[in-house]
Amino acid sequence: MGKADRKRWDGNVKSMAIVAKPREDITEDDVAFLRDNYTSTGGLLPNAYAGGAFYTPTHVARFIIEALRGLSGGSFPQGSRFLEPSAGSGVFIEHLPKDAEVTALELDEISAKVTSLLYPHANVINDDAFRHALRDYYDYVIGNPPYGVTIDIAADDLPDNYETLKVTKGRAKGKSESAFIELAIKSAKPGGYIAFVLPMGINYANYAEKVRQLLYTTCWHVATVMLPGETFALTGTTIPTQILIVRKAPPVTPLIPSATTKWSSNFKRGGHEDITDFDAKFLVGQPPAYFAQITDIGYDKDGKSTDKWGDGRTQLDELLNDFTDDNLTRENLYPHIPSWHSVKDVSAFMFSHGNGSCDGYRDASYTYTGGPYRWNELTLGAGEEIEWRGEFVSTFDFTWQDQIVAEYYEGLAESLPAAA
Repeated sequence: MGKADRKRWDGNVKSMAIVAKPREDITEDDVAFLRDNYTSTGGLLPNAYAGGAFYTPTHVARFIIEALRGLSGGSFPQGSRFLEPSAGSGVFIEHLPKDAEVTALELDEISAKVTSLLYPHANVINDDAFRHALRDYYDYVIGNPPYGVTIDIAADDLPDNYETLKVTKGRAKGKSESAFIELAIKSAKPGGYIAFVLPMGINYANYAEKVRQLLYTTCWHVATVMLPGETFALTGTTIPTQILIVRKAPPVTPLIPSATTKWSSNFKRGGHEDITDFDAKFLVGQPPAYFAQITDIGYDKDGKSTDKWGDGRTQLDELLNDFTDDNLTRENLYPHIPSWHSVKDVSAFMFSHGNGSCDGYRDASYTYTGGPYRWNELTLGAGEEIEWRGEFVSTFDFTWQDQIVAEYYEGLAESLPAAA
């Protein structure tokens, strides 16, 4: 165990001693210590003992919350409902508005108590997240769910059926990352956002096929931001990860064919690729798929700062502008031929494929030397208009989703009985 790991270990041991005290004996200094030192045991113990939990770096959590704020018009509506289904020590809650309705689910008793001490305004529930029964309720579902852990829960404890969990002999079992995504989709309301840190394996692994299909048929893709292996180096792992941001579409939102049927690679010979050969359909309202690659997270694998200018900013801070500029950047990125089209089916379009050799990645690496790289991939069209409910809408219109969501809720309101 190195010096950094020893420091984390000692900090967690002292934190556990604080948490063991009666609540009335925990001082403000104790709470301050917890805030600065408790990280759980991810990376300090084998994964099976740590529950697949890895402390999310603060600047990663902050980026996710600020990106969602930008996507929401620059501020969160008062009383917005947030769910963090695997809260750990609540690093995401740190960046939420104090007037929000925050629900934090955490299976580990110590982590749940730490979160309740740090964020007394949050509703912290020490229980299995898959017993949580609120559906179509939350404006935002956020977090960094455990990876590579088998969910194992009594089937009778589930409030409804899960496509990502297989029931055998009364037990529902499945991969944690897939099941948490399904929980998020169930919990978010139509028009609500989901933002998770996820492993790269979900892009292509057979075990994730069901959840990729579920995302494809129920959610609009907003962004995929790939993070380098150094991101979680301070907690003992160098596995590359990614931030996936999606928006839940209203029920029965249809899948429609792409208006652009042929598109060329900028690097490969052979003319136009006919993407309709791959049954390229997308939810009505889907803009071009936005991807980004962070090449420097702010420190190296040993935790040494890579801040060249001494201003404390990282590539995530730079990338944030793409979510706060009223869609200006994302609307103007070239829509490259999709990386999924020759390796996976269209349900995998929310994830990048090709190991850095796809058109978008290669072009972005030349355009944004040093990073962060960012590019779009083709979905419904390269600017063509699609007729929708008597009007023509541009396939580059990033506000189309807002119109669809507004119409959905207007329809709900009209279907309610008039007040007496």
